[in-house]
Amino acid sequence: MRQWVRSFSIFMLALSFVLDHWRLRAIRRFSKGERRERAQARVFSRAGTRFRRFALRRKGLIVKVGQYLSARADIFPVSFTRELNQLQDAVPPNSFSSIEARIESELGAKLSTLFVTFERTALAAASLGQVHKATLPGGQIVAVKVLRPGIERLAEIDLSALRSLARFMQRFTKFGRRLQVWQLYVEFSRITMRELDYRIEAENLQRFRKHFQDKGFVIPALIQTLVSRRVLVMEFIDGVRVTDVHHYLPLGISPIDVAKRLIDAYLQQVLEFGFVHVDPHPGNLLVLADGRVAFIDFGMMVDFERQDVKRFAALVTAALARDLDGVVRVIDELGFLQPYADREVLKKAIAFMLDRMSGLRLTRGPELDAFLEEFQSFLHDEPLIMQGKYLFIGRALGLASGVVTTLWPQINWLEIIEQKALPLLNRTLHDEAEQSAPNWKDPLFEVIRNAFGEKGVTAAEFTLVKAREIGLSLVRIPPELDRVLQKIERDEFVVQIEMREILKRLDRQHRRSERLLWFVFFLLGSSAFAWFHMRHWPIAQGVALVASSISLLSFLVNLFRS
Repeated sequence: MRQWVRSFSIFMLALSFVLDHWRLRAIRRFSKGERRERAQARVFSRAGTRFRRFALRRKGLIVKVGQYLSARADIFPVSFTRELNQLQDAVPPNSFSSIEARIESELGAKLSTLFVTFERTALAAASLGQVHKATLPGGQIVAVKVLRPGIERLAEIDLSALRSLARFMQRFTKFGRRLQVWQLYVEFSRITMRELDYRIEAENLQRFRKHFQDKGFVIPALIQTLVSRRVLVMEFIDGVRVTDVHHYLPLGISPIDVAKRLIDAYLQQVLEFGFVHVDPHPGNLLVLADGRVAFIDFGMMVDFERQDVKRFAALVTAALARDLDGVVRVIDELGFLQPYADREVLKKAIAFMLDRMSGLRLTRGPELDAFLEEFQSFLHDEPLIMQGKYLFIGRALGLASGVVTTLWPQINWLEIIEQKALPLLNRTLHDEAEQSAPNWKDPLFEVIRNAFGEKGVTAAEFTLVKAREIGLSLVRIPPELDRVLQKIERDEFVVQIEMREILKRLDRQHRRSERLLWFVFFLLGSSAFAWFHMRHWPIAQGVALVASSISLLSFLVNLFRS
């Protein structure tokens, strides 16, 4: 019974957001200017408040979903994410008695035997677990992470409800198909199930520690004898939140230096190791008294293939060289572009973002307004596909960039990435060639590096890649041209006119007409039902009720699908 009630409440929450969507459509249609913006902000704020209250009341994975959404200011308005941000620190802990029983059950000994001291009040409480401070018999201070009792059953119920919602959205809504909601659910489910096993987090911690412990970062040491599926004990790190600048600034620690360290860490994770800490909210990043930065909480980690690392490296290289064609090509290789996407409009959008990242202030004018209108039309055609496997990478980079911008508001992203990413990029792009065969380019690049630095090496590499592409094109074009000429000679050459946009508009018009027809049938059926009811004709009344119900259901299904 409890499972049914919880699932039903999740569906009702989702339905409330559908109603919010209809309100927003009405606002956009009938309001303009500041009045429209205020009305939209109220709808989003109320939706965020509703989600936050629901999550704190129901707990479980709904809290984690809210925490994820709060970090996606690139997708949702600030008025919505502001309400959800309160979920980061608002989750109440479980009672000490339940935590004590879980630790003793998992580790097979009394709490007083395992620890000399154990703080009853939790240091931190998250959606899946909570952390307590304790002291081992040898005197070492440790952090004890405990999975919440009952959370595994709640996770099973919530994932089942979310699976049904994802299937419905993927099948019946344009929004769901564009965002690839089913893929997002699969990735979210996979990460969550891994988070529910602390033995996997222990492996993540040791691997991350191997990458960063000797590079000016602090990664807690694992107490390997005190690790189980539901309990994890590690070294306690004494530091302050990375965003609590007023605590470490008096110690002579510059927030800009801290920001640079974080940038170094994430560039290495993405461009070198392919193993990324995807939950870098301020509570998981600590600054120590000596200025070092510590990472904690290794439950949410993403490991991606070497080919993806190379693609991310190529993406950054093309962006730094302002090679818009190269950026679009890599985005396509990563699977984010539909075949019919207008690449010229996308290149304009990329140029706009690169200008913003370089610190260029853009003033509103006819040219910018025309571009924004063109880009809105571009997005209306749904040219972009969200890839589930990059779901948490986007979240991590969004959170990390938000923290860095807080510490360093005047940062010039292109300049800092150029300074810090180029050595990593050059090393990454050359690794495969060095492994396969001696690289004839190395002596040349060493001369260029000594003369012009890393930027010169990247420019030389970019020039060689372009020369290779042009050479391959020259080899490939003559045979292709010959095949085209032969088809023309045999009258097999066909010119296909692009009708996609026209067909889309006709399809939208057809759906509107269909909705109107079903609504008219519903009104007629309802009127007939009322008329037969007044004349006490039960059989005709039943037929009219069935007909009006079918018409209403068909109207709603058509509305959802559009």
